[in-house]
Amino acid sequence: MSASHSPPEHAFGGFKPGSELQRRVLSALVLAGLALISDWYGGLVFAVLWGIASIAVLREWNLVIGLTGRALWASFTTGLLGIVIAIFLVLKTGVAPLIGFLPPMLAGGCIGLLIKRPGVTPLWLFFGPLYSAAIVVGPLAIRDRGSEGLLIIVWLFFVVWISDIGAFFVGRRLGGPKLWPSVSPKKTWSGFFGGLFFGTLVPVVTVYAAKTVLSVTWIDGWLLIGITLSTALVAECGDLFESAMKRRFHIKDTGTLIPGHGGLMDRLDSYTAAAFYLVVITGVLAI
Repeated sequence: MSASHSPPEHAFGGFKPGSELQRRVLSALVLAGLALISDWYGGLVFAVLWGIASIAVLREWNLVIGLTGRALWASFTTGLLGIVIAIFLVLKTGVAPLIGFLPPMLAGGCIGLLIKRPGVTPLWLFFGPLYSAAIVVGPLAIRDRGSEGLLIIVWLFFVVWISDIGAFFVGRRLGGPKLWPSVSPKKTWSGFFGGLFFGTLVPVVTVYAAKTVLSVTWIDGWLLIGITLSTALVAECGDLFESAMKRRFHIKDTGTLIPGHGGLMDRLDSYTAAAFYLVVITGVLAI
């Protein structure tokens, strides 16, 4: 691209494109490092780190849908209580992860019934605590499965991360028709399928490598491929859902917490959807 066609610096929030990309990469590496550390230690460390992330996302959700003042604090504190109880149940009593979602669901129901806000349907209020709890409740229960849980969470991270990376680079390289222009103008069909391909290939190879090197047991064969592919698909749909939500409420980012990425909800949209799907699929298939 010639200098005469280069976008102005203000188009990138006051930073040159290279600088902004560096900020995004650095932020992503820090977050990935924290995620892997939490998975390694599991237990209380995992619960605290992802519990904080869940609560931060709950706050961003409430701000995105336009809550302010007393309504904001009532919704946030009620949802927070539901999340904390859910974490306690999973961490201390070992209840099934789907049972762990009951407190956030109850909190969401109370919020939906008690808070009235023009332009915000009760469903947006109800799903806030449930969406936020998906970040921690299911993964916490799965991580409690010893070395197998350690592998499954690494696999989940890789599905989400590699899907995102694959979609970005394949989409930029190949371009082509837009996936859903009215919701996410930059996403392409080539990026979508690139994300599915690499988001399936790399995690499957990782699982087989872990089984060989560390003697960890989990699913394999076509079942592993099918679950990995479907989880990658759900992860990409989670990204699209958050884009649609931001369009619905006319915002660009859910926050400014993470340099180059916006809010924590912006960074965890794919992970949230994939984590909830993992809980459902492992519960249904008993794997």
